[in-house]
Formats: sequence, structure tokens, C-alpha cells
Amino acid sequence: MLKLTRNKALAVSVVGINLVALTLPFAVAADTQTTDTTINLTVNPVIISYSSGPTVTLGAITPDATGKQSTNSDTVTADTNDTAGFTVTLKETSATVTDMVSGANTIATGAGTPAAPATLPNNRWGWRVDSLASFGAGPGAVISNAAPSAIIYAGIPANASPFTIKTTASTGSASTTVWYSARVSSAQAIGAYSTTVTYTITTT
Repeated sequence: MLKLTRNKALAVSVVGINLVALTLPFAVAADTQTTDTTINLTVNPVIISYSSGPTVTLGAITPDATGKQSTNSDTVTADTNDTAGFTVTLKETSATVTDMVSGANTIATGAGTPAAPATLPNNRWGWRVDSLASFGAGPGAVISNAAPSAIIYAGIPANASPFTIKTTASTGSASTTVWYSARVSSAQAIGAYSTTVTYTITTT
């Protein structure tokens, strides 16, 4: 049997105390993690639009050799949430004709343009927007079966070549009044004549 001296026994005892100390529990530190989530939303541009139409009535004309003229207006309004605004264009709806039509008979569109509008000759029809392009400050005015007017007009643009009648550059609402007129003489065949135009509103 091994005999320990006093010095050796003390050494063993000290080692035992150290082992017990190593088994005591450690203090636990709190841990925090963060993570971010981005919420995305896209608001698309929209347009609300309307016309005071859908019919502009020029009424009835009883023509004579000199010619009689009728004029009336339509107002197109648009409202958008697009900060870039919108444009409004005008064109003939038909892809093949720009005439007012009654059966086989027609009233041709005028020869004027927005850059060079002109008074309507007999048996022609046209449009204008006061103060736009070269139309000059109006006012356009409602007339019915009246003597020929000195107000100048343009022929309706063809379906493939719309003309811009309004441009905006911000959100909100804007309106444009378009005047339509026809002048006929007694050489024009009787009938109920009509044509259709198209306004196109597009966000910029």
C-alpha cells in the first residue's frame, strides 16, 4: 500500500478543489439579432376622361347659293394621377374617310390645317380650338343656319395622323373645348350627315 507523506497528500487535495471549481456553471450573455423587410407598392398611372358629347349637334341648315353655316362645341376633360401629366389628341375615327357622310353623299373636310387654318368654303366642315396653334384667340361661338362665319378652321386629321390638342405636365384635371362647324350651299344634296372623331388621352 502506497503511503503518502503530508506534503503529497496536500497536493492531491488542492488538485481536487480545482476540479470541482471547473464544473461550476458559466454566466450566459443575452444575444440579439435584427432583420429588415422592405414593403414595396407600385401605383400605376390612371386617366379618368369624358367628353361633353357623345354627340355634337350642328342642327339643320336650309342652304342658299351663298351658303349657310352652323357651329357647336364639345368639351373633352381628363384627370390623371401621373405626375408627368397627359396629352389629348384628335383624329377622324374612320381609317378611310374624313368626310361627313349621308348615304352616298358627302361633305368633305376643310383644307385648312392647325398651322394654316382657313374659313370654311361651301360644302366643307372643320374644327378648331381657340388659341391653339394658329387658330388665334376665338371666341368660337355657337351659330345655327347662319350667314358664313369669318372664324377659321382646320380639316379633321386623318386616323393615322392625330393632332395634339392638349398637353399637361402634372397630376390633375384639364379641359379643352373643340369647336366643329359645317357650311353648305344649295348645291349640297339633302340628307342627315354625320362623322365620328376620336379623342385619345395618354399619360406622358
